[in-house]
Amino acid sequence: MKSAPYHLQRCLECDSVVKIANDLPHKTACCPTCDEVLQSGNRWSLRRCAILALSVLILLPFALFFPLMNIELLGVPIYASVWGGVWKMATAGFPYTAFMILLCSVVMPFAFALLVLSLRIQRWIGHRPRYTLLLLNKAKQWVMLDVYLVALAVAAFKVREYATLAFDPYLIAFVASAILTTLLFIKIDPKRWWRDFYPEYHPLSPDTTDKVQLCAECEYTFAETIVDKKGQTRCPRCESKVDLPDSIKLQRVWATLLAGVVMMIPANILPISATELAGTVSADSLIGGVMLFLGMGSYAVAAIVFIASIAVPFSKVAAILYLLLAIHYRWRHPIHWQMKLLHYVHFVGRWSMLDLFVLALMMSLVERGQIISFSVGEAAFYFGAAVFLTMISSSYLDARMLWRLHRQAPSTSGEI
Repeated sequence: MKSAPYHLQRCLECDSVVKIANDLPHKTACCPTCDEVLQSGNRWSLRRCAILALSVLILLPFALFFPLMNIELLGVPIYASVWGGVWKMATAGFPYTAFMILLCSVVMPFAFALLVLSLRIQRWIGHRPRYTLLLLNKAKQWVMLDVYLVALAVAAFKVREYATLAFDPYLIAFVASAILTTLLFIKIDPKRWWRDFYPEYHPLSPDTTDKVQLCAECEYTFAETIVDKKGQTRCPRCESKVDLPDSIKLQRVWATLLAGVVMMIPANILPISATELAGTVSADSLIGGVMLFLGMGSYAVAAIVFIASIAVPFSKVAAILYLLLAIHYRWRHPIHWQMKLLHYVHFVGRWSMLDLFVLALMMSLVERGQIISFSVGEAAFYFGAAVFLTMISSSYLDARMLWRLHRQAPSTSGEI
């Protein structure tokens, strides 16, 4: 029997069921309703991605544990590295803040590259990497080498006012690691790898009459119903739950968002850093750091810090709050504008970590006991916690809830 020329794919963003041609394996297929990419044609094979991941793993020890830049105070050179900043922050009495920086700048970059490389190894030995593929998608948003690269530039502008700054050769390894990791983000294709490792789960043909379901974890479109012992529907391929009620999703978004807002209050009131120069202590809040750069004449750096530390966190909270209220009160605003807002929230959240990365570098460069002494303030932990919580909150916000409201007939406002 001749196979059907098309297969069905349910869109993860708008929940539309789309027919995709089978004879176009290297072409990009987009949802006609929301333009979400359903099939990417410019991704790399697992072999090429594994080579790239191996290159990242070779570079990371030099990029993270060796000095990236240095200053000279009283003829003594002081070196700054990613690991050195984390270690000094932890030993100075800020272990929880140091752990957040360690997770995003050291642990997750290594974990992400190792996950990609382990997929290639599991291909060789014939192992089924269900949990590796699931972890790969979750780890991606917490790899922040690109954010740390911008933090290096900001810290360099801040330190040059106090001492002569020089960059070390290992900075090349860090820049290369950040570029290769970003390229790996672009070129990996977990959808294709799911199909390659689990070929028995075939795409649905267009003549399928059963209700078409979608797994949000592995993006598998299926028609069969598999129920576990607790009565919960699970994906036949990755075994994740697929019937989580919208009410539970909204509760998670509200809980993490409100917790993030609570953390933002002390993060903006308390000092985030303190600098001691010639016996004079200067404590700076988030806005105080922006004003410091303005006073130094570094307007571009001041703009970067203001956007990453103040504008982005507050605009992200406002955007999530608006989308939640739109779902709660069934506001029928333009759906494509709402989707752009949701994509903005997903993209910018991680860049708020820039301020903490700058603090870690400053801790590494400006040691206590020198003419200049730098210390992290109490607001650092609250700021980092707010960034983490709002990132988790945005990840729980399901675009399909907004699209379902968009497709419903106009009705009076009310609660869901």
